[in-house]
Amino acid sequence: MSDLHLLLEAAGVQLEGRITRYVEAEPIESCKVFWEGTTGKAEMAFGAEWTVDVDYEGLVDSKDGLELIAKFHSCNNSNQSAVALSFIWKDWSEQNYVLVPGAIYAGNRFGVRDLPYAPCWSKLDDHGPDVPTLITDVPRLSIESGIPSAFHLLTGDAASPVIGFIDGKSAHGWLFVTEQATTLGDTSIHMEENADRSSAQISFQAPGVRPQLKYEMATTKIPSTDRGHDFEPGETVQLRCRVYRFPCTSVQELFDKYAEVRRQNEPPANLASSLPFSAAWQIQEQKYNAMNWNEQQGYYAVGTVDMRHQDWQVGWVGGGMSSLALLLEGSELSADRAISTLNFLFSSQTESGFFHGVCYRGQWYGDEFNDDPDRLHPEQWHILRKSADALYFIMKHLIALERVRPTFIIPEIWLNGTRRLADAFVSLWHKYGQFGQWVSTETGDILIGGSAAAGITPAGLALCGQYFDNAAYNEVAQQSADYYYKQYTVLGVTTGGPGEILQCPDSESAFALLESYIVLYETSDDKIWIKRAEEAALQCMTWCVSYDFKFPEGSTFEQLAIRTTGSVIANVQNKHSAPGICTLSGDSLFKLYRATGNEQYIELLREIAGNLPQYLSREDRPVRGWDGNDMPAGYMSERVNMSDWEGKAYVGEVIPLSCWCEVSLMLTYAELPGIYVNLANKQVTAIDQVICGLEVTENGSYVLSVCNRTTFPAKIKLLIENKEQAEKPLGQCASIGWQRIELDPGATIQVPL
Repeated sequence: MSDLHLLLEAAGVQLEGRITRYVEAEPIESCKVFWEGTTGKAEMAFGAEWTVDVDYEGLVDSKDGLELIAKFHSCNNSNQSAVALSFIWKDWSEQNYVLVPGAIYAGNRFGVRDLPYAPCWSKLDDHGPDVPTLITDVPRLSIESGIPSAFHLLTGDAASPVIGFIDGKSAHGWLFVTEQATTLGDTSIHMEENADRSSAQISFQAPGVRPQLKYEMATTKIPSTDRGHDFEPGETVQLRCRVYRFPCTSVQELFDKYAEVRRQNEPPANLASSLPFSAAWQIQEQKYNAMNWNEQQGYYAVGTVDMRHQDWQVGWVGGGMSSLALLLEGSELSADRAISTLNFLFSSQTESGFFHGVCYRGQWYGDEFNDDPDRLHPEQWHILRKSADALYFIMKHLIALERVRPTFIIPEIWLNGTRRLADAFVSLWHKYGQFGQWVSTETGDILIGGSAAAGITPAGLALCGQYFDNAAYNEVAQQSADYYYKQYTVLGVTTGGPGEILQCPDSESAFALLESYIVLYETSDDKIWIKRAEEAALQCMTWCVSYDFKFPEGSTFEQLAIRTTGSVIANVQNKHSAPGICTLSGDSLFKLYRATGNEQYIELLREIAGNLPQYLSREDRPVRGWDGNDMPAGYMSERVNMSDWEGKAYVGEVIPLSCWCEVSLMLTYAELPGIYVNLANKQVTAIDQVICGLEVTENGSYVLSVCNRTTFPAKIKLLIENKEQAEKPLGQCASIGWQRIELDPGATIQVPL
């Protein structure tokens, strides 16, 4: 036995090599590698012979981990085969928290309801405030005993090609980091438990083969299209893996370590070459006024297609959210229409104080996606996240109006409606001790409890408490945020933000909680919320793609040279990444950076926001939809398909619809600085498409050099702060007072500091 095997076994894990032969995706033969030191041999029943050499460097307990490079060498023909490195634990517990960033949280070990897309709660018997967490049929470890428990993923299913877990017995965490692909294509990630959950095995396989079945759109029961490789004599494939072990007694410590190694040994992510935020804004504002404006009803629609869910949906996908960006940055026409949109929003308020979720051609609908005629009162089912978003963004509108239109008299119906909405949340909290996920628009009672879906509610209530000087709102904001922190952030799972995933783990509720913690800090000045925001931010980070995925040759995104770093995976059911946060600018990360000085937050924001414009379809660079047609200028699709969850043909392709991510880009321009300069530490961060840095003049003073590297004119928002200024919370709509600099294409200017 080699030093490598002894090192791993001393840490409680066994290293195994394996070669498996398939017929299509059906495994028909598998053999272990028999080691002699770090060299191994394997011989399969049908005569194929293999040698394996493992090079290694480092230690599992060191800061840089243990790096393994396994070279599998085929001595003769080995048809439809795949090679694997496996790590085996003999003292396993099903209580261990298992993570695959963007794909698996707490093993996805929850109750399952097998429903086709879009899954509807009203078709289930599981109703009421106390339903357990229920998910759809997604890759997971089983919550039930006596049945197989395993998941099989391709690297494109995850935000990073990483699997990790917390071993509660030894109080240690483990992270295993591989690469997207080998010379044979994408690698696969596997975890399997034995029948009594006393042992478990983690494997990386090349080429990636999900045995027998694969995941597609709310079902794990689709025949796998993966195939082994026909190895020829002398052919070699190399699998690389980094292994980390570290003291770990909480989920947060696992996220802390993941944040440390997520981009280890890599430079700050280079932004995709694109167009400045201001140039993107011009295209988007024109598009919104030409294509999204509903003249008859007087509001900005969320899409452009004549269908129910592209007309009006409050919150979530942009209704009453795009209007904030257009109010802050738009023309007089756009600002007038933003105000009209708020008028329409308040006309949709129900007796309960919450809002109708959907309007189509002037008729109100409930939020259920299914049209099954047997559903009971479908018009009364409301996704509470929508009204939670509305409360938060209404407050942002009211605050913005005081700055951009100081002579505007806010209608009493708006003020009364806002208080009614806040009161509805307060009543819900006092009645149930939670907000739940779905409520009745008629009574305001919880239909489906649980989940962090309404996680942005504390932010809205805190702003209400400040604006209306109402202590009751502040009190419930604090209590509910404390509840969310203990029930979701601490446990490392946020669920149910999107309305069509039951209560699958998701990124949208994670970012909503981050927003709430930041707003509570800014309105209360209690630094406990900064600590909690830091924890939430690292949980959010696990949903953000950490590298640039290599798309299939000839795919739309390969031709456009799309960089996926900073795109955000939606949830574990809808396995696409997306441009931006649904539906926020990410300014909470910027505020967290200012409060802590921790650069990982602003670097994450730079990855998310700075790479947004590349996804915008425009006349000089259209983005082609998967229908074969170029999308109009100003369109952005939510699909960043690294996964084949919609079929292999759709990896690197986009659904040709106007989507919510357009709102995220507009809010990014409206709420974030394009350049941030911290004079205290001479730190300069460019989020916009510019190259900049500090230069020292002959007299010893500093100037900021800014170069517009694009072919578009740029209007850049610039925020320069000294130490004293940076220590003060920004609050809402701070961007209104920031300096703006203008640059011609290719121009360089110097800004005195």
